[in-house]
Amino acid sequence: IHRILVKEKWHPFKIKITQELSEGDFDRRNEFCDEMMCQYDDNNNFFDHIIFSDEASFELNGVVNQHNCRYWSDENPYWMRSIRMQ
Repeated sequence: IHRILVKEKWHPFKIKITQELSEGDFDRRNEFCDEMMCQYDDNNNFFDHIIFSDEASFELNGVVNQHNCRYWSDENPYWMRSIRMQ
């Protein structure tokens, strides 16, 4: 089967896990941004002490194993799954 898919120029695409948004999320994001800007105003090196990384994702529900879950297609379907977070 794999040879047929490759011959037809199909590729395996990973599912992208996204957080389901609720109505109050926009306000909380704005509050967070305001707080971060205040921290930066107080200390211009504030962001130098934060590690921003997308090296790992931590899921509480464990429903999807991204390493074993693929969608084969000849073009990227931008396949996403929303999950609820606390």
